Amino acid sequence: MRKTVVRVVTLLGGLFFVLEFMLPAELRRPGADRPYFTNPFSPWLNLATDLVIVLGTMAFLLGPINLIRSHFGNLVRWRRGAVESAVFLLFLALGLGLAGVKEFPDLKDALGLAAASDAFQSGYNLLFYGLMSAFGATSMALLAFYLVSAAYRSFRFQSLEAGVMMITALVVLLGLVPLGTFLTSWLPTELQLPTWAAWIFAVPNSAVQRAVVIGTFAGAFAAGLRLWLGVGQKTE
Repeated sequence: MRKTVVRVVTLLGGLFFVLEFMLPAELRRPGADRPYFTNPFSPWLNLATDLVIVLGTMAFLLGPINLIRSHFGNLVRWRRGAVESAVFLLFLALGLGLAGVKEFPDLKDALGLAAASDAFQSGYNLLFYGLMSAFGATSMALLAFYLVSAAYRSFRFQSLEAGVMMITALVVLLGLVPLGTFLTSWLPTELQLPTWAAWIFAVPNSAVQRAVVIGTFAGAFAAGLRLWLGVGQKTE
């Protein structure tokens, strides 16, 4: 029963936005003062949009709430990974506290923390622009080395496609570092590795990226249509 109600509400909500978008705002005969047709859904659009924002905010909060419950339970029972859970909860509390004090100045005055304003600002900068940026850069650097090592193991001349991918990856890697410029500096500009790397990014890579985006949106549209119409789902 609950799934049926959810599907009915989803169908009606999607139908509302589709009809409001597809139907014209009004239809008027030539020379007439009043339109003979007015979109009946347009007056309710703002209310429906606000409702979607409220529901989306509630759904967005489910993620952090579930994370807090999971890590807090892991910490209380002191199961495997409890130390990581403690670190997560600690930095979550620090981030929420520092961000709240920074974004809401009245909160500082209400808590009597106005004198420590510089200390809160320094802590905020250290947490978000110091630790977070450093961890992000480190993670991306490790990921880059992992991708290069994985590409080295995968891109072997076992087939024509693998050979093309290996040569393309080698040209791009060398074209983006000074070594590629040094190795091909004696050639004309059109034949240097940086030029070839820029061409690969601008032409073949752009075409592939557009194809991936088109396929992604087509799949998302199909999945959304199935979810909207309740197609292929078991009923209770």
